[in-house]
Amino acid sequence: MFSKRFFYLSPLVVACFAAVASLTSCSDRKDYESVKGDPMQTRIYTLDNGLKVYLSVNKSEPRIQTYIAVRTGSKNDPAETTGLAHYLEHLMFKGTKQFGTNDPEAEAPLLDEIEQRYEVYRTTTDEAQRKQLYHEIDSVSQLAAQYFIPNEYDKLMAAIGSEGSNAFTSNDVTCYVEDIPANEVENWAKIQADRFQNMVIRGFHTELEAVYEEYNIGLANDGNKQYEALLAKLFPGHP
Repeated sequence: MFSKRFFYLSPLVVACFAAVASLTSCSDRKDYESVKGDPMQTRIYTLDNGLKVYLSVNKSEPRIQTYIAVRTGSKNDPAETTGLAHYLEHLMFKGTKQFGTNDPEAEAPLLDEIEQRYEVYRTTTDEAQRKQLYHEIDSVSQLAAQYFIPNEYDKLMAAIGSEGSNAFTSNDVTCYVEDIPANEVENWAKIQADRFQNMVIRGFHTELEAVYEEYNIGLANDGNKQYEALLAKLFPGHP
């Protein structure tokens, strides 16, 4: 237990932590794969539920750097809703029925109403009507917000001593990152299992603005401009 391990979990994490004991004891199992010549001596375990665990030991400190990698990214976005993978990454931090809300029963019908109103908004083309519909969505979102507990996921992670809670979305992967104490694997796994199995989409009205803001900030980055120009030339017409 007194070593830093790197957990890289792949591919899809729905129901992946059904047996936490399998995860916490995987380093003692002998049925693992390895890659010849790998300087990190990574062990690749496949759990009974299909989850792959890449485990590499670093004995410098008693912590575990975890990465939960999901095999979907920007290339999987529908043409009419680009940015969806990045948006979902943000929403994964908003909680479940177990955390992120002070009254899930009262909150649920408001979230359902917001979703229904967005469906109408999405198919409406008249600009005046869209403006009115958006105003109505905003009003219902304000009502739902009274039940939302912001940043509760971050507080849960801080309570078990996690550092660097974060995530990123790339072309073909979304990855969720934590640096946890080695003796908190079980609590970490329970929280991750809950949010991957039971995510509640809340706060998405305001979070959309956060995603837009991140994108707008990136537009001013010279490195991003160069990268986008290169990809446009290398892969014309590719998502």
